[in-house]
Amino acid sequence: MKLCHHPFQKLLPALFCIMLCSQPSLSMAETSVEIKKPLFLLPYFLGNGETGVYLAYSRDGLNFQWLNNGKVVMPAPAWGEESLTRDPSIVFHNGEFHMVWTTSWNAHSIGYARSKDLLHWSPAQKIDVWQDFTAVKNTWAPEVLWDPEKQEFLILWSSTTLAELEDQDDSEDSHGYDQRTYAIRTRDFKTFTKPKLFFSPQPEISVIDPFIAHDDRNTESTADDRWVMVIKNEMPAARGGKNLRLVFSKHMQGPYETTLGPPIVGAGTSIVNTMGEGPSLFKFNKLWYLYWDAPGSEYSYCLATSPDLVNWTNRSQEMNLPAKQMRHGTVFLVPENTIAKKLFESRND
Repeated sequence: MKLCHHPFQKLLPALFCIMLCSQPSLSMAETSVEIKKPLFLLPYFLGNGETGVYLAYSRDGLNFQWLNNGKVVMPAPAWGEESLTRDPSIVFHNGEFHMVWTTSWNAHSIGYARSKDLLHWSPAQKIDVWQDFTAVKNTWAPEVLWDPEKQEFLILWSSTTLAELEDQDDSEDSHGYDQRTYAIRTRDFKTFTKPKLFFSPQPEISVIDPFIAHDDRNTESTADDRWVMVIKNEMPAARGGKNLRLVFSKHMQGPYETTLGPPIVGAGTSIVNTMGEGPSLFKFNKLWYLYWDAPGSEYSYCLATSPDLVNWTNRSQEMNLPAKQMRHGTVFLVPENTIAKKLFESRND
């Protein structure tokens, strides 16, 4: 993650120092609180995503509190049938927060806005990720990431194309979709590459909600570094799905292993044994944090931690959250002094 959705460097404290020293905006410094340690930030939506994007924060990754007194930080835009703000994903890079979200259950576009302090947002804009291609059923759960290797933003999402749906390969999920991961790239959020298939497992099955993180393998050398993608197996639980799996690559944009790893959390596992989706993954102080949404569980949001991406501990019961059924967001680390101080104030009005 550019602190967040992305590679965490070997010396995280030094990285935070570099980022803070490079902040260019005096107005940001005047409206933000001083940072000593990074915050865990959780953007999320409620209900069907019709109201807008909310934010919660934590200093330990377990106990979360509202920002903006539990009110929306960015209201849903008035875009007719594409006015939802589901699945918000935020990346922090070069002094700005960039956010994307799902606008509709059946759209060909996603939403985008940017902010320097999470309080003041640019006007929301639609990104038509499919461009000239129209034979597609949906565009769900976009993730925006910064690729330090190619120096560009990578936007991933899940879609069912009509060709994939009609190929009779028995990879359709229980909801009548046959999802794969697609991607576009940009450096300025004005011009974008053509959409391309990013990931399809073998044997082919429906998958959604990809998220990528950097793994330094806890070594000083970069030679053994790798990238890990967590993704949801969207097949029915009876066919081994509704859980989260891992695949690996030498580079952020792949190619990734096409054989999914074993389920680590969700249906069929010992950790929150029900449907799991919407993951976010990062390493902090040599410990991996995997957050995800489990709508059918007793938890508003879920967390498992691991020292090695193999052995996982369920931490969900330790979490304290400010709202019930917080839905599909992206937890990431961010310098505290990049957030407008006003968002931390509590009011009763």
